[in-house]
Amino acid sequence: MSETADGISNRAAADLLAALVAIPSVNPGFRQPGDPDDWFNEARVGDFVARWLRDIGLEVEVDEVAPERPNIIARLKGTGGGPRMLWEGHLDTVQVTGMEAPFAPRIENGRLYGRGAVDDKGCLTAFMLALASLVADPPAGDVTFVAAADEEYRFAGITHFLQRGEAYDLGVAGEPTSLGIVRACKGCVRWHVEILGRGAHSAKPHEGIDAMVAARHLLTAFEADMAKRTETHPLLGSATLVCTGFESGEGPNTVPPRAKLRFDYRFLPNETGEAVWRHFKDLTAAVAADHPGARFNVIEPFIDSSAMDVADSASVVTLFDGVCRGHGIDPTPIGVPYGSDATKMVNVGDIPTIIFGPGSIDQAHALDEFVEIAEVAECARMLAEAARLAGRT
Repeated sequence: MSETADGISNRAAADLLAALVAIPSVNPGFRQPGDPDDWFNEARVGDFVARWLRDIGLEVEVDEVAPERPNIIARLKGTGGGPRMLWEGHLDTVQVTGMEAPFAPRIENGRLYGRGAVDDKGCLTAFMLALASLVADPPAGDVTFVAAADEEYRFAGITHFLQRGEAYDLGVAGEPTSLGIVRACKGCVRWHVEILGRGAHSAKPHEGIDAMVAARHLLTAFEADMAKRTETHPLLGSATLVCTGFESGEGPNTVPPRAKLRFDYRFLPNETGEAVWRHFKDLTAAVAADHPGARFNVIEPFIDSSAMDVADSASVVTLFDGVCRGHGIDPTPIGVPYGSDATKMVNVGDIPTIIFGPGSIDQAHALDEFVEIAEVAECARMLAEAARLAGRT
């Protein structure tokens, strides 16, 4: 494929991506003490995206999800008769702890490095370049592009957009998939359990109620429960549970009066976060019965992101099957254990959606995050091609 095919060049991809990476947009949910305020600026990168899209001739709306946290919505009118397509990428990135120069994009050996290069500004770049190509040669169907706020923490941006109730025939959520077709992903539910015991001098432990011991017993019960599970999904494997946080202990000579645990459960498409949480709440109650005097508080989930499983026969899957084949890419759909805004598009918006984009998920959130520039440009060409082919099927 030529480096300038469909009017989309590797140079254009590098320039646009570098401009996006240079604008910090860390999700404020990841703020650490001492972090500069200007790192947390989805509004600023959103303003850049909005101006760029207006400059190529698109109708653009800036829709504030929360103060200084907008969705950027661009609409391209088709020539008529084609399906309505929703493209979605996200403006925010994760934290930059340990990175030397996260917002100073650099290019080495065809790769662009910097926070957000692959997650998700490589996808934003691909969508934007594809739209520029489509302005010059529109598809039959309308294309709406949403650059959403808050994908990395609470999915507020896409949830806010879907409340409009707009109908779409198919969707693409931009995440790094190495240009593969992702049609299934696990859901995620996260919650805390707080255990309140009773402190005592460690020389007289029998006078206290050790919250750390109770927490250990809870972990053992959860592990035993998971070990009994045999259900798997052909693309996703098994559900998983991880204790991602454990806080306990006071003085060196005190029986721990309190413990707090944080859990992350990745569930299969036949489960819901609510049902999962209630199951482990009941299991916690059973453990609590063996610890009289201790109080176990199971706090409601702070994250509940659904799973998805889009059929092989869905129009968006078969459309990208053809596009991938034409570009020499394996079209076999895959599943992934991580979540994205795609699940909301499928389960809330009722939009058959795939996850698709340049770069590897292995580089997402990494200290040396990068994306291959040529792959970003190739993704843009594939998106533009898919939009045009959709009107002919």
